[in-house]
Amino acid sequence: MNGGTWTPGVEKERAGIYFRFTSAANERLSVGERGRVAIPLVLSWGEPKKFIEITGPDDVQKKIGLDISDPSLLLLREAKKRSKTVLAYRVNEGTKATATFGTGQTATAVYGGSKGNDITIVIGPNVLDSTKKDVTTFVGTKAVDKQTVADFGELKANGYVTFAGTGALSDTAGTKLTGGQDGIPTNLDYTDFLAAAETEYFDTIGLPVDGDEQLKTTFVSFVKRVRDEQGIKIVGVVPNYAADYEGIINVTNGVVLPEKTLTPAETVAWVAGASAGATINQSLTFVEYDGAIDVNPRFDNDEIIERLANGEFLFTYDPRDKVAIVEKDINSFVSFTKEKDKKFQKNKIIRILDAINNDITRELKKEIKERKDRGSDIPANDDGIQIVNTLVTIYMTELQNGGAIKNFNSQNDIQISINDDGDGFYINIGVQPIDSTEKFYFGVEVR
Repeated sequence: MNGGTWTPGVEKERAGIYFRFTSAANERLSVGERGRVAIPLVLSWGEPKKFIEITGPDDVQKKIGLDISDPSLLLLREAKKRSKTVLAYRVNEGTKATATFGTGQTATAVYGGSKGNDITIVIGPNVLDSTKKDVTTFVGTKAVDKQTVADFGELKANGYVTFAGTGALSDTAGTKLTGGQDGIPTNLDYTDFLAAAETEYFDTIGLPVDGDEQLKTTFVSFVKRVRDEQGIKIVGVVPNYAADYEGIINVTNGVVLPEKTLTPAETVAWVAGASAGATINQSLTFVEYDGAIDVNPRFDNDEIIERLANGEFLFTYDPRDKVAIVEKDINSFVSFTKEKDKKFQKNKIIRILDAINNDITRELKKEIKERKDRGSDIPANDDGIQIVNTLVTIYMTELQNGGAIKNFNSQNDIQISINDDGDGFYINIGVQPIDSTEKFYFGVEVR
């Protein structure tokens, strides 16, 4: 590191900083499962109005209480096909199923939703103690809880039902809970989803809802605010909405799975997951939609050309292989200017620019925090500028070595200055993504 004044023990500390910035770049370049996508779901069961992190099928049963094959989890399955992590948010609260046994004795599903109607309570004699009864809770044909009690008031809530009331228990071969309904989420439920998303970390966010232009406008405004005002470069995916913005992907047709035809709104889940899971070296152009055998609707050549010009993300049918493929990995931006040309419509380039912004901001903030915890700091002076310059150079060099960018020159492409308040840095970086013929310049402020 050129110049600067260093405190004792700095060599060990510097090695750790270097490794962090190298790792951040390598993670962007690595293949394999990656990416975090946030998506609202209308579910038949589970805790509402809360993000639940899903990384595998076991998480679904454990955290939501549904089998991964449950029909209401369609969008989660589609989003998970190409992303490592799905942040699932149940937007609907639903109506809870209930059952009555004796006077004032009730069982109520823990959560609202139609899945509650699959719950059955069986009460029978205990073979070891004639004064007690066995009370078994079934979900479908699977016993999920068994309690042995002498009075209804002794029953404890389990993961599926709560009990209320007291008194003697009467045998029943099976009393089903009824009245559970999923309900229809309102625009307010979806705005609650967006409000909750403000405090979550993710790469992409999907709105799998069509037919409500006001809700789409709210969604696009949310993405713009997070990207442009907060400086966190997320990407939103929405159906049939010409946002004319590089941070919004506009999905305009669906695909056909063997078991179901998906609408553009339902297809949003896969697009959001695939965009989150792509490396910065990868374009989704010509990538197959996993498991799809056709598209709906099909577009002819002239329609495809027109729709691409309108900034639409669409799928086309490959008759030879009988698969659905991404025609072109683009976003909805179409108002090209000399300063902001057609290259900004390519999602691969946006992924590179967004990754640089997010990684440098995150890693520098993390380094500043750790130094403060140790009673030191990155000084807002020339020494601090040298530290930041070196760390940014390490990161950018790794991206160049990995083939994400080219022609990077640390002497010319990084300009760092202290901000007006004297408590942070302005970082201007020139970067030329691969698949581009000129450099993009953008600024990052880190406090």
